Amino acid sequence: MLDHATSEIGVGTKLGFDATRKLPGEGFKRPWPPLIQMDAAVKAKVEKLFSP
Repeated sequence: MLDHATSEIGVGTKLGFDATRKLPGEGFKRPWPPLIQMDAAVKAKVEKLFSP
């Protein structure tokens, strides 16, 4: 059962993520985006909140 709120049994939607790295030969020609970096101020605040 994917959707517990449907009026029909077995009715729902599916969502899939393909997280494999694509190669140019597979039709992926865009450059990879840069890695996300946490802002230094946010990092300091999180460390302050969760440090013993």
